[in-house]
Amino acid sequence: MTPSAFRNMAPDGPALPGEDEYLAEIISRPVAQPTDEVIRAIESGPFDPAAALPKEDAIRLCDPAPMDVETGWTRLPDGSIQVAFRTELPDLTPEMIEWWADWHPQRDDRYRAWHPQEHFGNRTLPGGTSQEKSYWGAVVFFDEDVGDGRSQLRTEFTSPRGFGFSHRPFDNPDVKVIISARVGDAFMTHTDMAHVFIAEGGGLVLRSRFWIAERVRPRLPGPLVALEDIGENLASRKFVRDFAVPDGIGPAVARHGAEEHAQLGEILPGLYERFGG
Repeated sequence: MTPSAFRNMAPDGPALPGEDEYLAEIISRPVAQPTDEVIRAIESGPFDPAAALPKEDAIRLCDPAPMDVETGWTRLPDGSIQVAFRTELPDLTPEMIEWWADWHPQRDDRYRAWHPQEHFGNRTLPGGTSQEKSYWGAVVFFDEDVGDGRSQLRTEFTSPRGFGFSHRPFDNPDVKVIISARVGDAFMTHTDMAHVFIAEGGGLVLRSRFWIAERVRPRLPGPLVALEDIGENLASRKFVRDFAVPDGIGPAVARHGAEEHAQLGEILPGLYERFGG
């Protein structure tokens, strides 16, 4: 998708009173930084692939007990990349996260405030969903740079069940919000993404996990859709991953995600107080 095509999607919604000025001030500041512990974990090199979390075990993200790996990245033997990071969000509530998930895709400057140096805009495809959460089933193109150049990432948000969580994660009262999606571009999907917000103290802790190139599926038009299974089988082979997915994407995605969620922890209380009513 070209930038011009991106700009021709659903336009920005109206600004709320005082919003333009408030967001402009946030965008003018440097992005918030993760804790030193998180930065060290990302910069220390790949973790042992044996400690990676299989996607079919994603429900483990909902268990507050410590995991073998909370932050880091690795390349798996099949050539795919796994990224993990943990973000403490002591000043956030589940209500803030749910509001943010619906609110920020409506305007470019709201998305830019999330990471002023690497977010450029976003657009939601027309058409709502009838699922329990309004963002479940939403399709948003995010215009951003996650470390490998500016691109338009097509993000298809799912329910936890649609993502593959193996049982009812909200049976655990500590699990407050799950935001999960399949990510790609106009031509393929290539990444599974899950953010699990768990109650901790008076706030939240976020566990994030990305499975990059574990499952690569082409997006084919109309009569060719029947060939997508064949395309996935070819595109998801190790030699393709080794060629198409550089090692650098692991630490780049980990750094970008850790920065944008540190930023969220800093800006969301003020945004919610002013505009969340």
